Amino acid sequence: MSRKLVDTSGLPFRELRGEGMYYVDKTLLIKDILDRNPRGKFLFVRPRRFGKSTNISMLDAFFNEKYSGNTWFEGLKISDYPEYDVYRNAFPVIHIDFQNTVSTTYDMFLDKIRGEVLRAYEDHRYLLDGDLTAGQRRTFEELSNGSIAEGELSGSLKVLSEMLRSHHGKNVVVLMDEYDRAVTNAFDTDLQGRMICFMGDLMTAVLKGNDCIQMAYVTGVMQLAKAGMFSGLNNVTVDSVFSTMSDDRFGFTEEEVGDLLDHYGRRDRMDEVRTWYDGYRFGNARVYNPYSVMMYVSEGFVPDDYWASTGGTKPLEWMLGHMDIDGLGIAATLFDGTPETVRLKRKLTYDDLKLTRVEDLYTLMVMTGYCRAEPDGSRYSIGLPNREVQNIVGEMLSDTVSLSSGLFEEFCEAVRTGDSDAVASSLRKVLEDASYYEKLDDERSYELVVLTMLHGLHGAYAIRSQPECGRGRADLVLTPRAAGGATVIMELKVAPSEEAVDSSLDAALGQIHDRRYYMGMSGRVVLIGLAFSGKAVGCRSEVLVLDRSGRDGR
Repeated sequence: MSRKLVDTSGLPFRELRGEGMYYVDKTLLIKDILDRNPRGKFLFVRPRRFGKSTNISMLDAFFNEKYSGNTWFEGLKISDYPEYDVYRNAFPVIHIDFQNTVSTTYDMFLDKIRGEVLRAYEDHRYLLDGDLTAGQRRTFEELSNGSIAEGELSGSLKVLSEMLRSHHGKNVVVLMDEYDRAVTNAFDTDLQGRMICFMGDLMTAVLKGNDCIQMAYVTGVMQLAKAGMFSGLNNVTVDSVFSTMSDDRFGFTEEEVGDLLDHYGRRDRMDEVRTWYDGYRFGNARVYNPYSVMMYVSEGFVPDDYWASTGGTKPLEWMLGHMDIDGLGIAATLFDGTPETVRLKRKLTYDDLKLTRVEDLYTLMVMTGYCRAEPDGSRYSIGLPNREVQNIVGEMLSDTVSLSSGLFEEFCEAVRTGDSDAVASSLRKVLEDASYYEKLDDERSYELVVLTMLHGLHGAYAIRSQPECGRGRADLVLTPRAAGGATVIMELKVAPSEEAVDSSLDAALGQIHDRRYYMGMSGRVVLIGLAFSGKAVGCRSEVLVLDRSGRDGR
């Protein structure tokens, strides 16, 4: 059997099928939509590079009458449901893509919108040969020469739908891709508010009270509440990472990844792919990052942080950079490997994000693909999904923390070797220089600072907070992932004054010994006691070499 080529450039469905490239069958999304409401308005939000654009091009290929007679769906799952053939290539379609409208000025934004709307009009240039009103012809002309005013531009898609309905005698399917791309990229700028208002006017004009519309399907990364873009729209069906109806239509399932690897004769790489790219949870479905999996195959089955190269999320980077000590609770979730149970929102506003609340940060991370979320009663158990995301978030956190990477590296090496002077020196620089470490009032606050600094060891160590060991729970335990490394046990104390730091260090190391936190361990074990008072830091360490019975063999 000849092996099909893999596309990683985002070719539309019709080209994937027309050129015989490898395609993971997501055509039952058509059935999902039609079963819900064949006259509905839908918003599907998923992380970037999880198949939204491929799926929207698949819907275009299915509904668009200009592709009548194609064979692209032969052998695919939707062909098992002939009752939906009545919708196949039965409608004129307006397909517009907003992903390339990111701009640094409002005039640039409007120019890019004009370009995208003009492309939608050019798909239907044959309308100029028909019976158009003077106003409709003027809209065509002003789009072509770039002179259309802002007000007319916001209503231009509605005008196009009216022309298509009049010409074809059929209602129109509207497909809008990446509706929030430019607005999100303009986060925390004066430009963002103007963009929101314009996009709200454009979408309301074409989608609200427009009897020319058969169906509308909109995609984006986030479900935004009170953002203006959907404030005037009613009865929009939202399908998000929390929804179960179409949960496995985005991303690759375990079975789909297995079939892909089988096709290329590399089923032996399944465990590696699972470690690097699995772990997402959409609704009830467990899925892999499809872009990264396809890049992995196209790059000769070499694992890497492929998703990172597709660009980050500006609000997430902004929030990480503005978090206070409460927000550093992310460190415990991200790097100690222990799931955390939290409340999440189903939708956000940009104003919510600017408040830098931990709940909003977690919600944003789930929506944008940096955390998985599994229901746990009225809350969610969240954590990082896989190694790729661990690496990306670690880099993102390092970039947003206003400290040099050398300081992180210095701290991690000092912890690993038990260099107490270097540990104390690194932490002292952190507490003195980082302005957002202001709320240092309990042991947990300091623990979060330490966890943030430890993220550089996450690949080499399993980092656990408050694990059961010996006769109690240690504050932090670092277990090496490879044989031969030293285990690290850390105990933290808050001293009542700077003068009491030394006695608190005695208490920290004494607690490790009294409760025998190293019971059952063997080999080299580094014990680290830390004591804090305000921004004063003390550290003391010991190194044990334990035999299999847990006795120190030094």
